[in-house]
Amino acid sequence: MITSFRNGMIIDKDKSCVEAYLNEYAMMFPDRTAIIVKDEMTTYSKLREYVWGFAGYLRDRAGLKKSDCVVVRSTQTLSYAVSYFAVHLCGGIFVPVERSLPDDKCVSIIQETNAVIYIAPKEINGLEMDGIQFIQSKNVESISKDHYVEGKLFDFPALSDSADIMYTTGTTGKAKGVEITHSVILATAENYITGFKIKPENVIAVPGPMNHVNPLRKLYVSIMNGSTIVILNGMLNIRNFYHALDEQGVTSLCLPPASLRTLWQVSGNKLSEYAEKIDFVECSTAPLTEDDKSRLRSQLPYSRLYNNYGLSECGAMLMYDFNEYKEKTEGCVGTPAINAHVIIVDDNRNEIQSSKENTGFIACEGPINMKGYWREPELTARTKDDRFVYTNDLAYYDEDGFVHIVGRKDDTINIGGLKVSPTEVEDAAQSMDGISECICVPVDDELTGSALKLFVVPREGYVFDETAIRKYMIQHVESCMVPKYIDQIAKIPRNYVGKPDRKVFQNGILRK
Repeated sequence: MITSFRNGMIIDKDKSCVEAYLNEYAMMFPDRTAIIVKDEMTTYSKLREYVWGFAGYLRDRAGLKKSDCVVVRSTQTLSYAVSYFAVHLCGGIFVPVERSLPDDKCVSIIQETNAVIYIAPKEINGLEMDGIQFIQSKNVESISKDHYVEGKLFDFPALSDSADIMYTTGTTGKAKGVEITHSVILATAENYITGFKIKPENVIAVPGPMNHVNPLRKLYVSIMNGSTIVILNGMLNIRNFYHALDEQGVTSLCLPPASLRTLWQVSGNKLSEYAEKIDFVECSTAPLTEDDKSRLRSQLPYSRLYNNYGLSECGAMLMYDFNEYKEKTEGCVGTPAINAHVIIVDDNRNEIQSSKENTGFIACEGPINMKGYWREPELTARTKDDRFVYTNDLAYYDEDGFVHIVGRKDDTINIGGLKVSPTEVEDAAQSMDGISECICVPVDDELTGSALKLFVVPREGYVFDETAIRKYMIQHVESCMVPKYIDQIAKIPRNYVGKPDRKVFQNGILRK
């Protein structure tokens, strides 16, 4: 199955960056709200003043030049958004890092990118930071006001200029910096705007950390579309979430599965009270179980409910409304977006005619593909060529042109020669009424080489019963997918983007 994209199509070919859209909307719709943080509403004209003022400071006082890197600690604030656009406006490269990233790892990223400016809530003491200018996050807005000059001119960056370096990990192991250009940002934004049918009047609430690629994409998607984004500080305060729905005009939600489950755990079915108000919900960054999909459909029967698939290396490439296509199950992630050409390849990167019985790896071609890994040419060459970015995700096209993911190459567990996807095991287990969440990991086995161990988080009020769970699994999956060991766990370990983290288990034991 080959699906073509409209080659490099951008909504307005005269604009090379999101900041150019911000500039135009500030003149066309000066009083339209661009960003809401807590109860502070910032209009497009005011956001432009902040961005142009801070960019003036960065260029004229801090000496930021084209292609210089700026490392910024993530905060759920207006200052963070202003920093993002201002760095771009100067021609700089924005490098976001997690707020809780250990200082030594942050310094490593600063050194690796040769960053000239570090923006964060506080300085890093006791580590090598010579020659790096520090700007405290809370001062960004006041600096912007002090240095805004009406009529100050900036040359917008070119489509081919580097815009961001997104580090795909930062808590363990060697971090990989994904370098993307302004053309990638615009093409990715267009995929969302057209695929989700986002209208300028949409107000989207985003609780996720703004250093993560998915929430950050919603920031530039909203501004490019002339919409409004509400930046929430996570889901710990559910009162703030519903305040945004009640008082701030929210019509759309960006809710990763972990956030969605937190919402349900704390407030039950309260979301159903907004069924006629919510235009769409995006549930991405991690697989959403069929049980979760059904529950969300029952609460929001009139809303568009989107699942999509993308990577830091290539923006949202596959998407679909699972409220419309209820029959599409078993790992369905949708059809290609307009700026994506998605094929399935074999181990040698040759395109195959895929099916449920003949799976391969997802490969994507299009203007959403990364420039490469920052200063890692060999790693880049292993992941992409002149046309495609190649993934480790095993998948196939069905007869209707929808892509289904069945697992990852490095996740697949070999049970006596049979390849088992742990996500399929998890999906089956989570369809059982008594199981809230679960994770499937391999353990050593003398007979089959590896065996399956399933850790489950029981729903409230359910008494863990290993025998009942195994009996259920025998009735719902093939014999090779029935876990040999089943145990109870208080909480599913997740990585920094909220995905279940199998790497923290060693031979079925959770490493401390």
